[in-house]
Amino acid sequence: MKKWKQKELKDRKDFRGKSIRGSGNQAFHPGDIKSDQFLIESKQTDKQSYSISLKTWTKIYDEALFSFKLPLLSIQIQDVELVVLDKQDFLKLLKK
Repeated sequence: MKKWKQKELKDRKDFRGKSIRGSGNQAFHPGDIKSDQFLIESKQTDKQSYSISLKTWTKIYDEALFSFKLPLLSIQIQDVELVVLDKQDFLKLLKK
């Protein structure tokens, strides 16, 4: 199984979500995984870095808002897993 697919399956389990058919390749099915709270975009790379552009984040953010979810970017860079959230969303989650 490809590493990116393994990452999506792991994120689906970790975030207790459901995979989105077409995994974000269709305008009416954005993102990779949808949980109760989040629209999750899963990314994986074996390289030393992963770049996030404002254009990419804006796309994820807009799709999540349209889905009434919080946007979340789950990134695996080699063996390190990171989560990217909007700061205001993160602060709201801390207050809950």
